[in-house]
Amino acid sequence: MKSKEEKVVLIIADISGYTHFMITNKTTLIHSQVIITELIKTIIKQVKIPLKVSKLEGDAVFTYAVREEDEPSWKYAKNQIGEKLIKFFDMFSEKILELSESNICDCNACNNIDKLKIKIIVHSGEALLYQIDKFYELSGVDVIIVHRLLKNSVQSNQYILITESAYNEIEFPGEFKVINGEERYDDIGRINICIYFPPDEEKYFAEIKKKQNYSSAFFKMKNAMLKMFHSMLIKTGFKKLPQFNNLPNRQKI
Repeated sequence: MKSKEEKVVLIIADISGYTHFMITNKTTLIHSQVIITELIKTIIKQVKIPLKVSKLEGDAVFTYAVREEDEPSWKYAKNQIGEKLIKFFDMFSEKILELSESNICDCNACNNIDKLKIKIIVHSGEALLYQIDKFYELSGVDVIIVHRLLKNSVQSNQYILITESAYNEIEFPGEFKVINGEERYDDIGRINICIYFPPDEEKYFAEIKKKQNYSSAFFKMKNAMLKMFHSMLIKTGFKKLPQFNNLPNRQKI
């Protein structure tokens, strides 16, 4: 096992809004798992160099970027990271629209897809990277901080929370406007933060609908087949239900 301390940017993309995913029967449970899995896959597809996936943490994706020594290369990387943070929102919102517009199921999970939101926590600092086979495990104070920030005082379930250190490190697009604030923790102390709230979602959905009709027969068939396929695999024992932090464990129903 190899280990090395690196300067890093740490990002957690966490899906929220599970209060409407009430588990009442096995169909609802399976469909909720399918929906969350599709959203997680959508986030992962946007994780490209300089970002790397560290691990999946239930319903969240933990990613990081190692700060490059070469300044021109790092300047380019900083721009890429800033653009990716916005892209996480855009692609997540579009997948929500696709899954809800193409839905023909009346279960509680499928009827509440639009209640699911994404919050992104960004911090920069240092971390010890442990190489285990082909994968890296991250540890250190800054890794603890970025995870602690998942529990914060922001009165919203869709936003980007960026620590002051990360905000000064990353290059964001020109339209990226933030609100300054702070979080306090007994064991960590005060952390200065910046909060970005995405533009009005309904306006964004309207723009997408002009380009793509997700309520078409093709997308409805795709949606139904996806749920049917996963339901069959789970019921026949060929696939196990994944465990997500904010959904109940599989129940005997």
